[in-house]
Amino acid sequence: QYLEKLEVHEFEDIKSGFSLQFVFADNPYFSTKALKKEYRLEMGDPVSTSTEIEWKEGYNLVEKAAQRAATAKGSRKRQLETRTFFTWFSDNTDPSNDDVSEVIKDDLWPNPLQYFLVPDIEVENGGEEEESEEDEGDDQEVTEEEDVAYDDNEAEEDDDQ
Repeated sequence: QYLEKLEVHEFEDIKSGFSLQFVFADNPYFSTKALKKEYRLEMGDPVSTSTEIEWKEGYNLVEKAAQRAATAKGSRKRQLETRTFFTWFSDNTDPSNDDVSEVIKDDLWPNPLQYFLVPDIEVENGGEEEESEEDEGDDQEVTEEEDVAYDDNEAEEDDDQ
């Protein structure tokens, strides 16, 4: 709702890294306008850094997710996934296992419409399958009509002889 723009910037030497920048509208949760997460190689090892989020009073969603996880541990209920966008964004412990950033850079960024249109494509494919089944039925009818016409022609030829 508040995300206005996503940008991916690859460094001049593509192998040296990239950054993801998320630009937000004014919102009730934090005052930082642009959040940037950067990935680069230092001495051959992947390193990531991210902008510090300036949370508004009482709205630190990372702390709230951690609190929810802590209270859920004592519960017998099934554990829910506590990883949110903001916990992912703030986590720079193991950039080599950061699949989210790779998906954004390599998949979402170059072809965003595939994510936007996925439900429509599935519906269209279902509709096309139904139409092709109907078309197959039409083809069979035409074939039968051709057979009938052929039989009539044969009968006329037989009459001529």
